[in-house]
Amino acid sequence: MAKKNRFLKLLSDRIVDNLLERELVIADNPESFKEKVYEILYSDYKTEKELEEEAERIIQENSEEVFYRGVSLHKARKLIKEKLAKERGIPVIGSVFSREKANYLAGKILKLILTDEELDYTQERGVIRNAIVGSFEEVAQLRKEIDQRVREKIASHSRPIYEGTPEWYALYRRYYNEELIERGLVEPETEV
Repeated sequence: MAKKNRFLKLLSDRIVDNLLERELVIADNPESFKEKVYEILYSDYKTEKELEEEAERIIQENSEEVFYRGVSLHKARKLIKEKLAKERGIPVIGSVFSREKANYLAGKILKLILTDEELDYTQERGVIRNAIVGSFEEVAQLRKEIDQRVREKIASHSRPIYEGTPEWYALYRRYYNEELIERGLVEPETEV
């Protein structure tokens, strides 16, 4: 099995754990439920990455036009992604932790809960949806806390290490993994 995206795995686990602990959902097989939620999240993540890659390819092929029109690369990338998403019928694009995306994905997870024979629910749809969105907010806050802590560690070095340098990125990845392990979010042997 391919290595899972850590934060999507954390997010799917958090969503399912919140729903089961609060007894909003009853699952015949909690691990299967987590896997199904992960697949919803990963499918969206994969679609988003494909859009980004396609937008990047289009920008590269039309770099002279982008430069000539004076459009920033960030703006061009965003506009192209939006156009591609519209053409492909993808209703919401952006970070998995944006409010709009969290609501969109919560709807997909709610649909799973309502239609999966292995799942039953004990509360109205709105209560379940709010719990799912709350899980997105919890994990987004955790990401911010870890990012802040990692940046503090890098800044505490005796000599300055400038963001954007290879050394900074290497330290960031190392400290980020350490934070995940210290918080019990990943096992040490899962590091690559």
